[in-house]
Amino acid sequence: MRLRLAAWAAVIAVVLAACATIPTSGPVNEGGGQVESVDPFVPFAEGPRVDDPVTAIVSGFIRATAAGFASDFSVAREYLTAEARASWDPLAQITVFDSGALTPDYDEAAGTVVYAVPVAARLDGAGRMVEAADGTQTQLKFTMAQDDEGQWRIAELDDGSLLAEANFTRLFQSVSLIFATPDQSAAVPELRWLPLTNVATWAARELVAGPSAWLAAGVATGFPAGSALAVDSVVVTDGVAAVGLTGESAGSVDERALALAQLRLTLTALPGIRDVTASVGGVPLSAEEADLSRDPIADPLAAVIAGGRLGLWDGDALRVTAEDAGAVPDGTDALALSYDDARVAYRVGGARIVVSDALAGGVDSLQDYDADLATPTGRVAAEPVLEGTGLLAPSFDRFGWLWSAEASDPTRLIAVDGEGGVLRLDAQWLAGREPVGVSVSRDGSRVLVVSRAGSQTVVEVAAVVRADGGEPVSVGEPLAVGANVREVADAIWVDDLTVGLLGTRSGDETVPLWLATVGGRTTEDSTVPDAVAISARHGDRSITLVSADGAVRERAGTGWAGIATGIQDLAYAG
Repeated sequence: MRLRLAAWAAVIAVVLAACATIPTSGPVNEGGGQVESVDPFVPFAEGPRVDDPVTAIVSGFIRATAAGFASDFSVAREYLTAEARASWDPLAQITVFDSGALTPDYDEAAGTVVYAVPVAARLDGAGRMVEAADGTQTQLKFTMAQDDEGQWRIAELDDGSLLAEANFTRLFQSVSLIFATPDQSAAVPELRWLPLTNVATWAARELVAGPSAWLAAGVATGFPAGSALAVDSVVVTDGVAAVGLTGESAGSVDERALALAQLRLTLTALPGIRDVTASVGGVPLSAEEADLSRDPIADPLAAVIAGGRLGLWDGDALRVTAEDAGAVPDGTDALALSYDDARVAYRVGGARIVVSDALAGGVDSLQDYDADLATPTGRVAAEPVLEGTGLLAPSFDRFGWLWSAEASDPTRLIAVDGEGGVLRLDAQWLAGREPVGVSVSRDGSRVLVVSRAGSQTVVEVAAVVRADGGEPVSVGEPLAVGANVREVADAIWVDDLTVGLLGTRSGDETVPLWLATVGGRTTEDSTVPDAVAISARHGDRSITLVSADGAVRERAGTGWAGIATGIQDLAYAG
């Protein structure tokens, strides 16, 4: 305690001394704008004291473990016996628990201390997070022993560490490791959670090691198998991160170009890093860096159905097809727009999906919408591409393929090309469930699938494996996201790492909106009571809601502001 008080006294003295030097008169001078980076928060840790009781040893160990992420866990190891000290791996798994006090259960006869821990999330040794469902608990068991001096120490414990959520948010940083689409035209991020201390080294190490198993088949990396850092440190000098790689890390010319782009996009997103240099076996890695775009952004045009007509909304004006173009059939919903804005798809009666090029001429081929426009006669020209029972809302990918699924065949996802050719891709992991929604990420490398297993909603993201021309070949094993999502009415990609899930109304409650991060946490917001559909161009500020009464709303601060009326459905590209 004396040490802690002395440290605080020193801090106060420094602060007071700084305050004393603040000028109170004279001209105003412009500063240089340079601010020193703030070191990560480090929880206070101290080793065991003489004759500490069993519970104090275990609680002290847990506190010291948190501090170990900013050091080398040496203080935490002081609480272990020599054997446990040599074998314990604090980074094997990290359990993040809801912040609050933990109460130990000490069984003196058995010599064990057991904690019931409310789990918020778990991380593996590579920083991959799995969000826990509400109410998840785990037990941590410590077996105690006395050493030769009669001091209590932990003799047996599981590998891994326990962190309160408040400490986790201060000690860890979310990092997007950048991989590429197989055609190397777009970046595909994978989210990891890495210690703030020397985060550049952690990020480079995990990037070089490659994507996770669930994503690997759908992306490319410029680091060949066996690649590794030459030294376990990325040195940052004047904002430039120097990455040294082993000789096995040098691939082909194309691989080297991709590796440089991956390193630059990954590391320059970290605080304090503006550029990257790389070397292989001490020789500078030279290649013309690959050009990867982050998250292809949809055009500002959205397809709409208004007054029974197809149309386009540019965020300001609403224009629709002429009367002689015809109307969409009764029972039309689930609008989708292709990335070239040339085709729209929609579902009719839940049993048919059709595609139309009625909007291919763009806004200049349309007329201003007026609620008093006559209802068109006839049907808009459209080509049926899918017939089924319980077809899901369609979703275009950037290659022009249209995706869906049907309730009667839940273990296969459906992809339709521009000529009407149909592929049915195996997804046996959906066996026994009812598919609810399918949406392909804008980079085309991942597919979001929402399903129901009894009363439980399951949200998953899987890799899409494609042939050279973009044709889907297969769908990989899924990654679960959105652990606490309830019933979902509509699902979209909001950006390259976030999916938006619009819930259903229950009683007098507003409709919930969940934003689930792929590889991260889920947040819940409320929308409006009668929201029935959701779309987004790019980012959560672009989310739009369509209500049952035809009102369209978009984000406005913490609420929603009306931007249009008389619209039955609205969809940005995707």
